[in-house]
Amino acid sequence: MNRLKKVGILDDEKIAVDGLVHQLRKLLPEVEVQGFVQPQPFLEWCEREFPGLVFLDMELPGIKGLEIAKKIRHCVGNIVFATAHSEYSLDAFETAVDYILKPVTVSRLKQSLEKISDLKPVPVFEDQTVKIPIKGAFHHVSERDIIMLRGQRNYTDVVMVNGESHLVARTLKSFSEGLSDRFWRVHKSVIVRSDAVKEIKWSSRPVIILDGDLMVEASKSRLDELGVGA
Repeated sequence: MNRLKKVGILDDEKIAVDGLVHQLRKLLPEVEVQGFVQPQPFLEWCEREFPGLVFLDMELPGIKGLEIAKKIRHCVGNIVFATAHSEYSLDAFETAVDYILKPVTVSRLKQSLEKISDLKPVPVFEDQTVKIPIKGAFHHVSERDIIMLRGQRNYTDVVMVNGESHLVARTLKSFSEGLSDRFWRVHKSVIVRSDAVKEIKWSSRPVIILDGDLMVEASKSRLDELGVGA
């Protein structure tokens, strides 16, 4: 677990948070472990600190752990649910790498940490901004708010997470030189944000399904170069 630097815990029961913080600090003495009982401070901490691992309760006042997981997916590494509710396990594995039932034992926690250490590290991307014109003025847009860029000769269509699309008088190649590694060029005319990729449907012409169920064709050779070949 040498790559792990920060771990966060969210549970509305303080005794559960304190217990997990205590166990993790003993098991991972070189790692910063922070516990939270309120969702908002936890979300803000994740956005600011980019933790490599978080533990979430499934049932929280006013919000489900699954909703929290979707909100933080772009700025955390691995997600583990620690909960007393077994009925969510199938849904949980859409966003999490493990699902621990309470009470959390030391042996089960060790097993989860070992599982995570064997996984290919999940990239955590520090947010950058992209300068684009919107409604006649230039704006610095967060990369996490962009889901895809499509080249159209000397123009680029910048597709946003909120469904907006902005046609910019700038080539896709020019955009690609300023984007971070979280973006993949999956076709000569298409760049997607890698952490928005939900699924790749493989065929002679692969199709990438993005958050919001956006679909875009990809080049198999480019996916192979990215190391995500079938």
